[in-house]
Amino acid sequence: MAFQITYRRLAVVNMLHSFYLDKEGSNYYSLSQEDQEFRLADLLMDNRYNLMDDVSITPTPATEKILKGQRIVYRQTSTGIVLGVASTPGINGALTTAVPLDGQTRLQFLIRLKNAALVSRSNLRINPVFPSVYYFTNDDTTSGKSFPSLSAAVQAITDGRTYEMGETAVVNGNVSQAIARTSSAATGWINTDDFHYINEYDRILLPLKFPYTFDQQGIEQATFTLLNGADEIKTLPFQQVGGLREALLDFTGTPDGIYTLKIAGSNNYDRSYTIYLHAKLYQRDAWGVLDLVMRPADIAFQLIDADGLLTLPAAPVFELRFASRATYWKYYLQKGDTPGADSNWDEISPAPPGIRKVIISKQPYPLMQSYRKVSYAAVSLPNPDGELISKQGDLICSEILLPKMKL
Repeated sequence: MAFQITYRRLAVVNMLHSFYLDKEGSNYYSLSQEDQEFRLADLLMDNRYNLMDDVSITPTPATEKILKGQRIVYRQTSTGIVLGVASTPGINGALTTAVPLDGQTRLQFLIRLKNAALVSRSNLRINPVFPSVYYFTNDDTTSGKSFPSLSAAVQAITDGRTYEMGETAVVNGNVSQAIARTSSAATGWINTDDFHYINEYDRILLPLKFPYTFDQQGIEQATFTLLNGADEIKTLPFQQVGGLREALLDFTGTPDGIYTLKIAGSNNYDRSYTIYLHAKLYQRDAWGVLDLVMRPADIAFQLIDADGLLTLPAAPVFELRFASRATYWKYYLQKGDTPGADSNWDEISPAPPGIRKVIISKQPYPLMQSYRKVSYAAVSLPNPDGELISKQGDLICSEILLPKMKL
């Protein structure tokens, strides 16, 4: 009896970005499933969803061998990647893989960025304390995930830790977003919806030797303690008269794995981070790593079931969700008539040479591909494309030069 072998989807990972998907007054993730699908399909049809033009996703060398041996194929698509596997019919409509898959088999992919604009448009920290890369997995290595998102849960605020504008934390029991640089739960936060976006709790993958940048001045002494649960693995002391700016941490010889790194220093400096040390998986030129295991504990995230059969009725579709960066919009009016004052805007003075007026919005706006109606003294203004951002004190701004403006 001949068996028919066909390729069936094993998993799909879509990269979705609010910059392309949101409209003014319409957040993509607030829509129904049907409307989300319609919105994305509409953008793809008109070639207006260009995120994957700025991204490459490639298997690691070890994964390339697994793909070949297990008869698994992958393709980068207009929205992410799709994995297919050779399969044969089983009993009662079940599908089994042509080559048996071990539940602990991992498929690992490196995510690289081809355009820095993706970072400036995304709500990602600009100055991380570690040179870590983002790590996304369907297993329980990172906790609190909500299917189909592969991002870790937002964690409670740590008082004293510096948060950049846009970062998220649980503040007073609510998922909140920093509207300016802040280190306190008392100021600089607004409540926000939790759509399980990519966040700083996903940026955990590090090599065994890496620098740490202090986010506070005047720390003359600090001790770094690496913990595996309650077990102390290694302690590294540092001191510097006048204050430490950076410390080079060396955990050579430490087994690959998830650890807690605690930092205690002078001036009540106290920090704690979850880090994933991995000698081979970390790549300096990568933005992130996608790590899919065949059968994690959570059934919703499984690619195969306990019997090694493919999940029914369809393969899981995971998501990596980028939130748009919210910025204060800053305009340089160079020539032409200068409009009068507008209470919704602040004027910055003195203006630079060759500029007649500089205005900045009093509130941040999320960057988006769709046009947002913004005006100054009844004059409509163009929207920033998100490629150029700057700082104005503790605020993150998008800058636009207007060569001529007429009332």
